[in-house]
Amino acid sequence: MLRRMLGNLVDDKIGLAAAGCAFYATLSLFPAISTLISIYGLVFDPQTVEPQLNILRNLLPPSAFALIGERIHTLVAESHSALTLNLILSTALALWSASAATRSLITAVNIAYDTRETRSFLHFQLMALAMTLFAILGAVLALALLVALPVLVDFLPDLLGIAPPPWSVGLAVETGGPALMLLFVLAACAMLYRLGPSRRIAHWVCILPGSCAATLLWIVSSIGFSYYVSAIASYNATYGPLGAVVATMMWFFVSAYVILLGAELNSGIEAEMGLRPDDGAPDTGRRQSASP
Repeated sequence: MLRRMLGNLVDDKIGLAAAGCAFYATLSLFPAISTLISIYGLVFDPQTVEPQLNILRNLLPPSAFALIGERIHTLVAESHSALTLNLILSTALALWSASAATRSLITAVNIAYDTRETRSFLHFQLMALAMTLFAILGAVLALALLVALPVLVDFLPDLLGIAPPPWSVGLAVETGGPALMLLFVLAACAMLYRLGPSRRIAHWVCILPGSCAATLLWIVSSIGFSYYVSAIASYNATYGPLGAVVATMMWFFVSAYVILLGAELNSGIEAEMGLRPDDGAPDTGRRQSASP
């Protein structure tokens, strides 16, 4: 299975597909952030978003972290009424722009699964928009849980009538953030692998391995790339003012490549187990286009 997956990585030109995803993700970054802050600001205090950025500090290159942090700081400084008006006027355009990254990922996942896109144009666009919106809503929920986590940790022991150890609150808050982020990334990968390819729904047994592997590889590769940019490479010295944008695009490239690796792993498992959702026949090693 490993040899099949490595061969498919070359045949499918996953690096080229990941590069396209990175380009569209970079273009979609600020519209997605704008939509996220706008929706979050309708219910919660936008000022609570910035402190939660620390969870991304070790995963993003320093210049990319500063670029995103500056944009978020600008957005949360707007008044609540301005955010509401911004939501009404710009959500449609922002979602359309942000969904470009989702559309490119869906196309790349089709390549990884060796599947032809047979859905109609409208179906494809609406699905990409829906997946983008649900991803943003999931990020809003995760942010809200991060903000509420200290309150919940203090409230639950009183509700249960127990006295928690003094160190338990800090430990729960410190570990709760990374755990929520892992769960969010895992759920996003599973949704992409299950709904992205143009075919009948696959078995969960062929979706979870790639989702778990992609999540863990994404954490490791993000930390490694962040260290590489901060300690070894000097993007600012090489690219000048564009250093932050280049670092962000490279981080998106690494992330997209890891996600497509997970898709290739799932595809290999399906072939080995004879669980192809289209015909149920095991792969014979020939690269065939799947029919829906």
